[in-house]
Amino acid sequence: MQQIYTRIPDAVSVLTYTRDTPDSTQPLKGLTSIPASSLTWSEDGSLLAVISQQGVTIREGEDLAQAALLNLPNIVAIAFSPKNTYLTTFQRPQPGAGNAEKNLKVWRWREQSVAMQLFQKSYSRDMWPAISFTGDERSALHLVTNAVNIYDPANFPAGVQKKLGLKAVGGFAVSQNACAIHLAAYVPEGKGAPGFVGVWPLDQLSKAESPPPVARRSFFRATYAKLTWNAPGTGLLALTATDTDATNQSYYGEQKLSFLSADGANDCLVQLKEGPVHDVQWTRAGDYFAVVAGFMPAKTTLFSASCKPVFDLGSGPHNLVRWSPQGRFLTLAGFGNLPGDVLFFDRKSDGRCKQMGAVRAENGVSLEWSPDGRHLLTATTAPRLRVDNGYQMYRYTGEKLLDERVPVLLEAGWRPAPQDGFPDLPQSPRSNGSTGSSAPPAVPQRAAGYVAPHLRGSGASAGGKFSMAHDSESSRGRLGLDLHHQRLVPGAAPPESKTSSKNAKRRGRAKGKSGEDVDGNEAETAQHNAKPAPSEEVQSGMASMSVTGGEQGNGQDAAADSAKRLRNLQKKLRQVQQLKEKQGKGETLEPEQVAKIGSEAGLQAEIEELGG
Repeated sequence: MQQIYTRIPDAVSVLTYTRDTPDSTQPLKGLTSIPASSLTWSEDGSLLAVISQQGVTIREGEDLAQAALLNLPNIVAIAFSPKNTYLTTFQRPQPGAGNAEKNLKVWRWREQSVAMQLFQKSYSRDMWPAISFTGDERSALHLVTNAVNIYDPANFPAGVQKKLGLKAVGGFAVSQNACAIHLAAYVPEGKGAPGFVGVWPLDQLSKAESPPPVARRSFFRATYAKLTWNAPGTGLLALTATDTDATNQSYYGEQKLSFLSADGANDCLVQLKEGPVHDVQWTRAGDYFAVVAGFMPAKTTLFSASCKPVFDLGSGPHNLVRWSPQGRFLTLAGFGNLPGDVLFFDRKSDGRCKQMGAVRAENGVSLEWSPDGRHLLTATTAPRLRVDNGYQMYRYTGEKLLDERVPVLLEAGWRPAPQDGFPDLPQSPRSNGSTGSSAPPAVPQRAAGYVAPHLRGSGASAGGKFSMAHDSESSRGRLGLDLHHQRLVPGAAPPESKTSSKNAKRRGRAKGKSGEDVDGNEAETAQHNAKPAPSEEVQSGMASMSVTGGEQGNGQDAAADSAKRLRNLQKKLRQVQQLKEKQGKGETLEPEQVAKIGSEAGLQAEIEELGG
């Protein structure tokens, strides 16, 4: 049994859905008439807290019976601790009250007692909850000026037990793994100094001076950051951003994505398509993360937990990525000012992704997977849009199961469930509805693009080289470890470098001249230009040249170019061998150096081709 909750002005409803069939005739008892301006579920879905004018009402998740009522005025936000022991509330401060009013409270809500209370001037959705608990609830962390204070929830009155002293600290994130918990903190750039992200083991902090971080990465052009740990607490993603773009290419500023390992062994800039970073998300298990980045059409790339590119999902009009709770299915969507195309993928055990279906959810605002990982819920909500409000439910293959319209819908989503509440099931053999077809639904046909008046009727393409739906130079497939994340096809030659391309053009011109000098026949010239391998030029090119001095000079130029190219390739191969020796000694290499080692096979093949 799964449940969908909806919130309209001043009321909340919860509906139960089973076997893809909505049972809207039996909403859960008494909940549809409850006034609520906001609602929050606990992480496991066992508790529901709603905010109204009377205060905060907490209800049991199964039968929605009232468990507690906290009479608090002007409540703005609430949050449960990981094990539901504590409830954090923020009240809008009264004008002129100053910091004497303790408006940030931590409650032992079952006893309706306040465990700790502090003053906080303002509320930020990006920084909520203002007090973060570790997964075992043994530590509670609070950001203050120039420090992150750490409390013992079992003894809040004792005050600060540990702290991370960090001047101008702007944010933090704590890993939720049971052991070896790490704290990540961010300091924005200022007064000419670069900003940075650092990682500290929580058990090494105390009230004394803070130790140096075990991992650190610095960067310029970053005024704020979003820090996201994976579930095991081994990898951290830092999405840094600034409101201005130095290149004047993006109205939305500039974003960069960095990766740091908790042990400090690896920190790097995640190599993405040029342009903004639209969205990034870890799987629940933390073994992969997916990134949507770049100017439209944006590219989506799948990375492993060690930040190695695994699969290229191609380009398209997308700015959202969402994993199913089991990490098996993945969906891409383009909401906001994009047309609403939604793609469904099945991730295989080796990282390959296979498309299962596609739909168009027009005017979409939110998108969320169900706890069983078999259904997707999209919604059009106010105040983002005040027309066509409602929610839709889809099967993981793209088949629409439900389409409900609501005059004014403020929120819609799934009731959470425990992580082990539903099994990880593969795609069904006949998963496309009653037809039994194994082919995914066709991508909706898009409207024709704009054509300038002077081009109408001429058959000219409306979009030229640019298409919001697809990048002609992009294709789906597995990724190697080369620097530019080009797709490597088994058995294919390595990508040609700029130098080899220039030399090939030069050799082509030389061969073209020699063909014309021999007999002036264009067909003969084309035959000379079509010689397949540079090795034939080196071994038999000189022998095939005739008696004229011009032909001999052209042949010498071609041979000299090939020899120069061969020396350069051999130099690069020696550098690769040196890097491999450093890697064998345990030295840490930069991502560019690792990519250079990955090009060894291509270098050897080209050297052999040139007769080296």
